[in-house]
Amino acid sequence: MNIIKRNLLTIRIRENLDLGNKLLFDPYQNIVTKLVNLSIEREAKDFDPVYKGFSGLESIDKEKRDYYEAFLGVTSYYQASKGGRGKYNEKKISSYFDNCSITIKISEIPTWLLNPELYRKKGINTLKRLTSSEKRILREKKWIFNYDEDETSDIGAIIREENMLILLESKNRVDSGGVPARRELWTKKFKLIFKMLTDNNCYYKKSGKIYNLIDMFKYFNIYNLEIYIGILFNVDGLPATKEGDKSKGFYSANEEGYKDLSSEIKDKGFRIEDDIEKLEINIDFNGLKVKFGVLYGDDILKTIFKSDKSVSDLLILKYDDIWLSQLLAIKERTILLKYGSNCMAILKNLLSQDSNLKKLYDDVIFKEGSYESLVKILEYILKNYNQEFSDHLFPIKTGREEYLSDVIQVLVASETYKVKKGLTDWL
Repeated sequence: MNIIKRNLLTIRIRENLDLGNKLLFDPYQNIVTKLVNLSIEREAKDFDPVYKGFSGLESIDKEKRDYYEAFLGVTSYYQASKGGRGKYNEKKISSYFDNCSITIKISEIPTWLLNPELYRKKGINTLKRLTSSEKRILREKKWIFNYDEDETSDIGAIIREENMLILLESKNRVDSGGVPARRELWTKKFKLIFKMLTDNNCYYKKSGKIYNLIDMFKYFNIYNLEIYIGILFNVDGLPATKEGDKSKGFYSANEEGYKDLSSEIKDKGFRIEDDIEKLEINIDFNGLKVKFGVLYGDDILKTIFKSDKSVSDLLILKYDDIWLSQLLAIKERTILLKYGSNCMAILKNLLSQDSNLKKLYDDVIFKEGSYESLVKILEYILKNYNQEFSDHLFPIKTGREEYLSDVIQVLVASETYKVKKGLTDWL
């Protein structure tokens, strides 16, 4: 049978996924579900008269209008949907390495050091996913921070065996934010952290005793503090390199920011070891060794986590959920707008009427869209309902079996978690 078994994350059993894929599962399924709704509900997306006029919907000929309107509806939804994308890379890295947490505030470092597993859980799953007792632990301020400014790093790692704490500002690509954003990491973020380390007015209070930042780190046996900009990828999608950064013209911002921070530190009377070639500044604050620097690509994981894993293997996603559901939704919505029905709507209706078909459909869900379960349901549909699916419902260059297989897989992906909750009785 001419079908393709797609690599869909949202067709799998969520409870059996590792933490990194669980993070992706919910936003993926939310998007797929919305795209399926756009495929079967004509009223799911409408445009106001001004938008129609601006986009040319009112002037395009009827033969092209339905496709264009479907294209606008599907792509505008996806582009506007930000769920799950914002901090996925940071959460994925944190989920992979036990000593890692995300969204580290200077003011909360004692809380993190006291409760690293709980702080990590909060960062990955958000505060809403914690129990009442877990929230209470994190809200107990045993260390009261006193300063009128604070700073937040994207990723943090505790390396106990080296008495080290690492903070990382993560950038997805060498061109993320451009020259100004890169320079400001040195001139604002790093400069503020340096200021906090040297300002006696910046301190924590614990049981009536005052600790400046250096004393606080030493209290927790942290004698090495490393603070980095971490750039994950070059513009070609390969792990970032210094050469890739230089070739796109953003490396100069590092040098400018580096010189500014180095001069600031020297002007305050500190002796430092600085190396502009390595983009490293090393300072000794009375026994607390501090390093400011830049890491590229795989060196991020090697330096922070002593891992030989590539950032590409860890972060590059190879699932079919998003591209397949978008392309299918454009096709199905076009047919819906043109004829008032489509393959997905017909299949949904048949599932509500035929218990045998519904059992085969649930079998696809339970077996995570296995090739064999897809063949069985397709054979049943083509034997019993082939006439329901008229030729005009299918794209010209796509076979009936392949297209219906994609329809089934995407529909299953949008419903799998909901349906699996009710499978116990059936099994």
